[in-house]
Amino acid sequence: MQLTASDLLSVVEVQWLLTSTRFDEWMQNDVFHLRWWILLGIFVISVYVWWKMTDKSRLIEITLYAVLVSILTLVLDELGEELCLWYYPTDLFPLFPPITAINLASLPMIYSLIYQYFGTWKKFIIATIVMAAIFSFVLEPLFVLGGIYQMLTWKYYYSFPLYIALAIFIKAVVGKLYSITNKN
Repeated sequence: MQLTASDLLSVVEVQWLLTSTRFDEWMQNDVFHLRWWILLGIFVISVYVWWKMTDKSRLIEITLYAVLVSILTLVLDELGEELCLWYYPTDLFPLFPPITAINLASLPMIYSLIYQYFGTWKKFIIATIVMAAIFSFVLEPLFVLGGIYQMLTWKYYYSFPLYIALAIFIKAVVGKLYSITNKN
């Protein structure tokens, strides 16, 4: 299917309409309301706790791990929302991917602290399984109950293996990158 110049203009106009509608809705229903303050608090506390607890001698390695978690969670969250698996009724920022407080601060903070404190694969996997269980079966239901997260076709137990796979995959990637670096 070829898009003509007028088709492209129409697509851009629809995109702008959606963006401006989303921004207007955010201004009226999200910003400065309780759920928004909760997300902002989660974001600020997560960044603060991460900075205080992170081993500064391994800052680059741990930050790499955290950034990779952020990238993958943002991609997966955007994919899930685009496929109508879930929805976030409240956004911290209206023009960024959804639930940025969690994707850009809380998940990377928790994942990277597990990475930092549980060095062996066995301990890391056990800690990751515990974290995945808490996220999947405690925090996600609380976010649903609080109106921060709405599941459309998604189930809590779908998240459990994804949280684990994400942690293991990123640990393997960071490990591989550092082994390549140490060979040179």
